[in-house]
Amino acid sequence: MATTPIPIDSQSQLPDPNANEIDHLSALPDALLLTILSLLPLRIAARTSFLSRRFCHLWRARPSLELISRDLPPPKCDNVVAMADSALLRRDPSHPLLSLLLDISGYAGFKDSFFSSLLLKAQSLLLRHLTIGESCSSWDLLHSLHIIFSIHSLQSLSLPTLRPSVSSLQAFQFPSSITLTCLKSLSLSLVDINPAEINRLLSQLPSLEDLHLQICVADPMLLSSQSIRKLELIVVVGCENFDILELSMSLLEFLCFETHGLSINKSLPHVHGAIPSLRKAVIKLDELHKKDASAAAGLLKCISQAEELSLHLKESEDEMVPFTIMLEPGKDPPNFPNLKSLDVTMCCHKHNFEAVVAVLHHCPALESLKLVHEFPKFTYRSRLRNWEDWVSELPCSGCRYVYFRNLHLGENVKEFEYIKSLNNKYTSKRQAS
Repeated sequence: MATTPIPIDSQSQLPDPNANEIDHLSALPDALLLTILSLLPLRIAARTSFLSRRFCHLWRARPSLELISRDLPPPKCDNVVAMADSALLRRDPSHPLLSLLLDISGYAGFKDSFFSSLLLKAQSLLLRHLTIGESCSSWDLLHSLHIIFSIHSLQSLSLPTLRPSVSSLQAFQFPSSITLTCLKSLSLSLVDINPAEINRLLSQLPSLEDLHLQICVADPMLLSSQSIRKLELIVVVGCENFDILELSMSLLEFLCFETHGLSINKSLPHVHGAIPSLRKAVIKLDELHKKDASAAAGLLKCISQAEELSLHLKESEDEMVPFTIMLEPGKDPPNFPNLKSLDVTMCCHKHNFEAVVAVLHHCPALESLKLVHEFPKFTYRSRLRNWEDWVSELPCSGCRYVYFRNLHLGENVKEFEYIKSLNNKYTSKRQAS
């Protein structure tokens, strides 16, 4: 059967199959497209310039930039320079820069003023969030600190490790003029720096609320601030003289305290001070020796106002005989009048479990309790240990942990009261001995 040919005029009137398709991407407003582009790595966002004329320069206006040359070969580093020139140095002032990440290694192709020129341009664009990676050369960083600490629009700042220059005989000092009046979050890692310099910095940050600080100093230290609400403090004990750490923070609500570098010659510093507003504390103490028991007990007294407390305590492998971590010998446990949640991870041998039971009698408002037994490692250093001395004393045989919750509602009351009743057993044994 022959088919009737369609006239040419009729063919031109056939419907286009793509006529009803809508370009949803082009229909989006620029503000939303910039948000999408800011979620992509800069090199990927730059490739969108081939999509259309609209996208040709749109990626350069994204509110966040990441300039990273870490582990890149020289030709790739040249691409980073080109992107920095297009997206930052030639940026239209009408497009503010909210966030900037600089992780630029000491590539020979970078001019001496390249790093500082990026910061000066970011300052003019009212930068709010600045992060500088560990790959940045210490020379560039130290010679640009005066620019960083003068960006008055900054709200958060994260810097790599700061230490005195090897070529300079002078001690490290922060810039004399600091204008970070809007800064709310600060992350620092400081090595061999005068503790007075840290307090001078904190005194010039009136809006600071969140501080992440890793320190390695050789002298007693005082940290004082009337605005900080959250403190994450990592202490690397580098000298015997660092034996006192005082905290004076009236508004502090959250404290995370962690130690590294403890040894036979380097003791846990004695922490004391006034933290009346503390609500939550996370304490991580590693490589503890018997001589550190007094400092550990003093730390618990310093945070006795907390409502939530998480403890991760671990003895050193050099200790052959178990000892009590949480209590100072011959003294009563600290009182925790507001404590509602207690989470303890440690080796629950007889001495430590006895200390936990004693502490429970000083927690009248406790609502939940979690005890986790962490059996110590028996390595070459601890080969002379008697493993029977480190066996868990938790009442549930064969269990690694016990967890009681909703104590204020009457749940697990019998089991919890049984643990507290063990205090009489331990007390009679102490009196007999």
